[in-house]
Amino acid sequence: MPESQVAWDGDGGLRTVVQVLAAHRGSIGTPTSNDLPDFSNYEIITQQPLYRGELIAVRSWVHGTVLDVGANFGRFSELSRSTVSLDLGRKWLLRGRDLGKIKTAIVGSALNLPFKDKSFDTILAIGIAEHIPMSSIPNFLDEITRVAKARGRLVIRTTSPYSLFALLRLRLWDDYLHPYSPLRLRRELRRRGWQRPRWMSSGVLGVTSILPQTVAAAIPWARSVIQILDRD
Repeated sequence: MPESQVAWDGDGGLRTVVQVLAAHRGSIGTPTSNDLPDFSNYEIITQQPLYRGELIAVRSWVHGTVLDVGANFGRFSELSRSTVSLDLGRKWLLRGRDLGKIKTAIVGSALNLPFKDKSFDTILAIGIAEHIPMSSIPNFLDEITRVAKARGRLVIRTTSPYSLFALLRLRLWDDYLHPYSPLRLRRELRRRGWQRPRWMSSGVLGVTSILPQTVAAAIPWARSVIQILDRD
């Protein structure tokens, strides 16, 4: 069996995705390749106050069965034991398992989620939108909507293009790594049936290190903006 077609449970035992999760659908996506960026310092970065504050703020919005899309080492996956952690990078998922943050993991693509329709109560998509090619954002939003239950919840974060953080990095952005307007994202999600947006903003002056607190407000120029939406 190819590495990209396996998952593991909390005891470390390998199983097929069909055995781990009855909601299996289609391809499992692609395994880690040399084309993926190096996130080796991400674990250290997330110890900064801005990232720790986000973790505390998101905790209260998680319920039921959870899918963490772009889970990396499971920073948000650990908020629920029911979480299925999905990422293209197998080594990050393995690191999350070693840290005890990930219980069930699948190597796969956010553009072709390997789950049946209406499988999850909560979808976490935190810090992944900026790594989806702009032309594929509609596909990404369609997929996370498809696997959410009828009364499901979405917690999604973007790096705001209006932030000082983004403006200072204009030359670094490309089709793979880019900010995405939280206002545009809200419009796109509403078209897909997501309602009652609530907002959280982190780094209210537009950078990571100054005023890194997370506040319950929509601040488009903040370093990062989280939206919480429900399906009717």
